[in-house]
Amino acid sequence: MSKEHPWEDGGEILAIQSKQIDFSKPLPGTYLTTGIRAQRGYRLGKFCMTLMTPANRELFKADAEKYMSDFGLSDYEKELVRSKNWNRMLRYGVNTFMILKLSNAMGVSQNHTGAGMRNQSYEDFMATRNSKGAQ
Repeated sequence: MSKEHPWEDGGEILAIQSKQIDFSKPLPGTYLTTGIRAQRGYRLGKFCMTLMTPANRELFKADAEKYMSDFGLSDYEKELVRSKNWNRMLRYGVNTFMILKLSNAMGVSQNHTGAGMRNQSYEDFMATRNSKGAQ
């Protein structure tokens, strides 16, 4: 487990108690949104929201590094964007819908993003979908 970034490998301890769910043993592939995670991912989520505006998407596409720096993203957050590792963003605290806004702005389809989130090839992911020919 990374001491600097414990969420990287899912080793983050959640200070949540429940009589029904043991949060110390989360289901594989699930990332519970907590106040701490939401606060941590807030800036990156706000950044993703800016990409809803066509002019901002064009600025981002023209010079992503400048756009990220001008927004004030940390080096770690910039690396999250560059890596296109959607699950790392989830564990960091970015909302799924914000990740989809970012991936779309980066030219990655929703289905390719979903495949990445499930650690599957696009073809294997599409085999689990009900609609033929979906992109």
